[in-house]
This record gives sequence, C-alpha cells and structure tokens, in this order.
Amino acid sequence: MRRFIVLVAFAPTLAVVAALSPMPSSATTRSVDVVATHSTAAVAKARTFTLDRPADYVAAYWRGNPHARVTVAVSSDGRHFTAAARTALDEVGMQRRNGTTYGALRAAHAAVAVRVTTDRPLGRLTMLGLSDGTATVHRTPSTADSAQAATAEPPVVSRAAWGADPRYMTWAPQFYATKKLIVHHTDTSNDYADRAGAEAQVRSIYYYHSVTQGWGDIGYNFLIDKFGTVYEGRYSRDYAGANPSGDDSLEHGVTGAHTSGWNSGTVGIAMLGTFTDQDVTPAARQALESMLAWEAGRNGIDPQATQTFVNPVSGASITTANIASHRDYAATACPGDTFYATLPVIRSDVARQVSGTTSTPDTSAPTAPTGLVASPGRASVALSWNASTDDTGVAGYQVWRSRSSTTGFAQVGTATGTSYTDASPARKATYYYRVRAYDAAGNLSTYAGPVAARTT
Repeated sequence: MRRFIVLVAFAPTLAVVAALSPMPSSATTRSVDVVATHSTAAVAKARTFTLDRPADYVAAYWRGNPHARVTVAVSSDGRHFTAAARTALDEVGMQRRNGTTYGALRAAHAAVAVRVTTDRPLGRLTMLGLSDGTATVHRTPSTADSAQAATAEPPVVSRAAWGADPRYMTWAPQFYATKKLIVHHTDTSNDYADRAGAEAQVRSIYYYHSVTQGWGDIGYNFLIDKFGTVYEGRYSRDYAGANPSGDDSLEHGVTGAHTSGWNSGTVGIAMLGTFTDQDVTPAARQALESMLAWEAGRNGIDPQATQTFVNPVSGASITTANIASHRDYAATACPGDTFYATLPVIRSDVARQVSGTTSTPDTSAPTAPTGLVASPGRASVALSWNASTDDTGVAGYQVWRSRSSTTGFAQVGTATGTSYTDASPARKATYYYRVRAYDAAGNLSTYAGPVAARTT
C-alpha cells in the first residue's frame, strides 16, 4: 500500500465570528498549513487504510466501477471504528469523466485508520485524508461592507480569508452574462460546530476539486454554511479588499464547474452539508435568498419564471426555472430531497425581495400530466400525453429519459404542447421516459411515467 503526504501553506483565513452579525472593522485571521495524505491499494472485499496523520476529512476514489457499493468506517485510535456508511459520489467529481470514481468527502474527526469494504474488486483505490496543520493567529482589517440593502450582495468571505491557495488556480477564468441561478448541496457533513469548522470543510472541498479531481479550482461560485456565512468560491479576479462578487468588471459571471454542460452563463450556489433528510437552517436560507435576490436583481432575472436557456459556449438549450437545482439539469439527487421541496417558496421569497412587494406568490404546482404514451420508431420515440391543469396556466412540459426505469433520468427536451419526438436514441435500444409540467412561476408537477419504448 503506497502512502505520501503533501503539505500546503494556505493564505490567511478568518476565525470564528458571529455569523449573523456584520463583519467588524477588524477580524482575527489565521495562516493555516493544510496537510493531504494519500494511501493507495487494491481492495478485493475489505481493507483497512492507516493514515500517516489524523485526518479531519476523508474521501475514497477509485478507478472505474462507478456502481460499486463502497462503505467507509473511521477510527481515531485504530481499534474502534464507527458504523460503516456507504460512500456517496461527489457531485462535482461525477462530471470529471476521466475513468475515476470520486466518493464524497466525509467528516473523519481525527481519524488515523479507515476501513473500506466493496461489493466488487477494486484494483486501485486511494484514501485521501485532509487536515489543518499549524496556525498563526494575527489581526488584519476587514473591508466588508455591513450596510446592505434588500437586494444588495450580502457580506462574502473572500478566498484569501478562508484560505484558498492561489497555486491551485491552474485555469484561465471565462465570463458570460448570468441568465440562470442553480442551487446545490455539497453532500458533506452537517455537524461542523462553528465558522472555523465550516471553513475547514470549504478548504477540503477546494483541495478535492482543485487537486485531486484536477479542476484547477473549486467548482461552485459561492458556498453558504449553516450559520448563514457566504464564501467566495470560483476565482474571478482580485477585488482589492472589496466584497467579492464573482464576476468581471462588466458584471459578467465567471464560469464554474458545478453543472456539467451548463456552467457558462449560470451561477452555482452550494449549501454546505447534506439535505436529503433535513432542510437548511433558517440562517442559511436567509443568506441564500439574499444572494439569489442580488444576482436576480442585477442580471434582470425573473425569480419565478421558467424560461429556455441557451448555453453561450455550446449552443445547447434547456428549459428550466430561472432559480433551479442541479437535479433539474442532470440525473443527480442534488440538492437533497428535503431542501429541493422548498424551492418554490424560495423563489417566491426572492421575488418579493427583488420587487419590494408583499403580494402572495403562486406556489401551487400543476397536476401531473396523464396518459403518457411512447411510440417507438427507427432510432426515434414519439411521446404524447394528456394536459395537466393549474390555476394560473401550464407553461410547458419537461421530457426526461433514461436507460433504466428507476435511475439515471436526464432532461432531453421540452414542449409547450402535449407531444414530443425524441430523435436522439440509438437503434434497437430500450428507453424509459417521464414527463412533468411546469407553470410560469416555476412550480413543477410530479412525473407521469415512466413508460418504456424499444426503438427499431
């Protein structure tokens, strides 16, 4: 089993402050050495990896086998292990498509050993351990503006403040007018205790995206912790102490790496943690809505509209809510079922902030379309269905497709009527389709389907 350690000197990072209060005129900062350890070996069924130093976060990644069921248990003494937990896949790493499967980061709490099991042999698995090293505390002035209007940008912790090593920046930023806002969760631990713990998690995500996965930077444009603190993500430019806005001098947003195929012209905001079975905190939601209102207001985005978006680089198009989630663009569980269900209300809250009104928004989802029928042809499938209903009118329908009846669905098109022809399938192959309605406020119905069709 091969091991090595990498020591990285990080820039100053802010220490714990009251997350819901404005930033003071001066702030405590720390210079932090971040240490990454790697252990690589084959895993036939089970193997225990010994780490060369205690790790606060660990992640397993391996060659191929994206459907392997890998579990991880950690130990802080090398003898007693936590209950084994299945390793989810990192949502940004899933987009790498380089033959490596990247598991999600998980909190390790000073682990010195990690026990890994797999349901199929893995010829090469690497266990990554991340931890903070020595810290030097000092005082520096803060230039964040504490006076915020309803649609002004809230205070943002800069990359330098949370410790983004500029040596990891290996790509040239590109900028496009922002048309869509996409919400994520990082699918990491929710149990960080304070701002210092949140910043350590952000640094771990930064290393994992930038170095391990080879993106050359963190994937998200912004991140928000459970205390309502907003962090600058993807590098755009030097703001000379001003509040980071993630754009160039023309207010065009920087391209991130958060939603494969739809990164240019969109802003990805990630909630720090996992929200499959729990919602974000009120403080985090307030910060998210403030960020969304600021982005929507300055870019002329209707927070409650569902509109077609054309990728300014590829020319591909997709119809989604202007404030949507990762799963609305790709086959992923992000941003978690519980949090995803709150998006219609979040859109309404953002719309009120942007407009300054207190009118009652439309949060009623259309009924699901019915009678979905798939008629196969030669490398094509014709779909038809019965219209759904809504008190304010259905704006259109999303068509989703997969090779499985239960997983892997991705949106392949939209329709304003009750029919759609998918002309992209391969011949003599079975596909499954689902259809759902959306209204002008961005509310989404449940799905009709799936129905199967085998092309000729």
